[in-house]
Amino acid sequence: MITCDIKRKITIGILAASLFFNLSSIYALETPDGSITAEPARYTFIDGDPEKYRAHHWMKEGYVGGVKEFSLTEKLPYEISLETEGYAIIDENDLSGFISLKREKVGFLILDYQEFRKYYDGTGGVYRRFSTLRVNELDRNLALDVGHLSLEVGITPEDWPALIFFYEREFKDGVKSRLTWTAVTEGAVTRNIGPSWQELNEIVDIFGLRASHEAAGFSLKGEQRWEFVRSEMTREERSLSTNATASEKKIRSQVQEPEADLLTTTLGAERWFFNEKGFTSAGYRFAHMTNREVENIFEMSESRAITNFTNPKQIRDARADNDYDSHTWVLHLMGIPAKSVNVAAKFKTEIIRRHGNSLYPSDSTPVAAGGAAPDGIIDTTERSVNDSNLIRWGEGFSFRYTGIPRTALYNELEFEQIRNWLSEDRTSLAGQSVANVNEIFSRETLTNTQRGNWTLGANVAPCPLFNFTTQVRHRRNNNDYDDQRETDPGANTARSAFMDEQNIHTNEFTTRVSLRLPRRMKWIQPSFRYQFRDDDFFTRAENEGPVETDYSSHIYTYDVVVQPRPELLFTGSFSRQAAVVETPANISTTAANTPGFHADVYSWLFSMEYVIRTNLVLFSSFLYSRADNFDDFTSTGLPLGVDNERVDLTVGLRYSVGKHITIEPKYGFYHFKANHDVETGDYNAHVLWLDFTLVWV
Repeated sequence: MITCDIKRKITIGILAASLFFNLSSIYALETPDGSITAEPARYTFIDGDPEKYRAHHWMKEGYVGGVKEFSLTEKLPYEISLETEGYAIIDENDLSGFISLKREKVGFLILDYQEFRKYYDGTGGVYRRFSTLRVNELDRNLALDVGHLSLEVGITPEDWPALIFFYEREFKDGVKSRLTWTAVTEGAVTRNIGPSWQELNEIVDIFGLRASHEAAGFSLKGEQRWEFVRSEMTREERSLSTNATASEKKIRSQVQEPEADLLTTTLGAERWFFNEKGFTSAGYRFAHMTNREVENIFEMSESRAITNFTNPKQIRDARADNDYDSHTWVLHLMGIPAKSVNVAAKFKTEIIRRHGNSLYPSDSTPVAAGGAAPDGIIDTTERSVNDSNLIRWGEGFSFRYTGIPRTALYNELEFEQIRNWLSEDRTSLAGQSVANVNEIFSRETLTNTQRGNWTLGANVAPCPLFNFTTQVRHRRNNNDYDDQRETDPGANTARSAFMDEQNIHTNEFTTRVSLRLPRRMKWIQPSFRYQFRDDDFFTRAENEGPVETDYSSHIYTYDVVVQPRPELLFTGSFSRQAAVVETPANISTTAANTPGFHADVYSWLFSMEYVIRTNLVLFSSFLYSRADNFDDFTSTGLPLGVDNERVDLTVGLRYSVGKHITIEPKYGFYHFKANHDVETGDYNAHVLWLDFTLVWV
């Protein structure tokens, strides 16, 4: 695993190498073109919840400083071009370094490193009818470092195949929050609002070789790639309770170590025909993946003693192994039969085979009757064997016509057919206890899926004053589950297959109108955009009636650009999103009736730039967002939605000292206020920046 010190050394090394090349060229040749922006100071004062502020803005409180941006281009001896860029805000682990050395018709070397930190909020949900445990927070700060390191070495001689060797390392390291909220009990009421976290250490190493060449008018490409993924993950979920007994106070720790090895081979060819009026490309991809995972689950008391609670979940050295193979063929055809007509077609065929097996040993017996600790002996082991064969076909057609004056029309059709055969067999192996009959089941299911996507759109300018764009899209995703074999659900046997059908139909409509005013009114440019989406879900379980759910959303956006004087520019935007989800529960006649859930968000965004003098610019931006989405169904245990307001304000000056130096002080104010019946984490943050930019040419 890459440590923080090593990460910083890599980035600093890349930046140092860049500066070395630059200083060498300054003295040996001529001054290169470049710029550097230093941020010697940024300080954040927070009144309120710093964790929520970090999660919203990915900035930490207190002092931060570093190099905000650095870039340079220059010519070296032997016709070699050098490009470098990067930044380093060390205190936030926001790092980047890039070096590129190229010589035409010879080769290149590219080294790139990037890393950033994501912050998370460790607060769980809120149930307003609780008092003592109404709000619950983790006792640790959550942050995840995400990074990428890549090296490419290419050999590109003229009239010879180009060869590129590449290596990449991607990594994640840190702790993040999870939405697997735990049970919180106050009195006789339990709600899943307790926060949980997961520690994640993941490394992905990728090696590969790419080749490309032009032959007989064809552009040929190929890639051989090897990818190795190694992860270590620990998730902890802590149940909370105000009761005196410890039966509802439980800590569950889940430790997983997944690994995967992936090999892919990709081949492709393309060519233009008929004087650039016809185009075809074809490709093939083979992928083979093996992955395995070891998992342990420990349930503990508050004092972290291994304890069996009701329905114990003590899993020891569970293991899963899987193999995956896929073959994919694609073909793309495009033609321009007339100046105003463009047609295209694409086809895809894919064959996938999967095989998996797993063992799931559990230790559920206490040491003695009435005891609480497991005895360390496996009671039962569930064994599963799964096989799947999938065939997928896809077709796509598109048509574009520009023969009508001031009008462009386009139409797209996409289809996909999937036949998926799945076999699943699970048995329970006796250990210290007899086999668990509730874990013995099997099935063989044939799933036929039909998907379609139809799009019709137009861009019309009926007169110089208006530009009108509109699009209609319809999607269908129909799944039919045909059980060829399944266990008969008796009194003690689990049902293995119970879904018969699931269909999702989506309708979308978008339109945008822009107003182009006469020359004397060019200082204002308004536009309006409307987006509509409706999703209908139809689900039918075996021996049950259908369940229909609907989601619809309307988004209205108004944008305007105003420039009353050459030195003054305003931009403004208002957006309103209105969404609603309706399920069969909204027509229930029982006490658990749940009306449709409404989600409404309003946002205002403004910016201004005023050139006071040629070397002095005042700029500012303002964002106000309001979410009014709290539907109080706490009487039925369903507090849904969020309810908060957010303000982001920045204002600054950009002062140029001559042609090469710019000084930029800036102030920011960030405000977040929530309805405490729904959410917590209010804050007011004041941020001060000071940037210096040096440009040389």
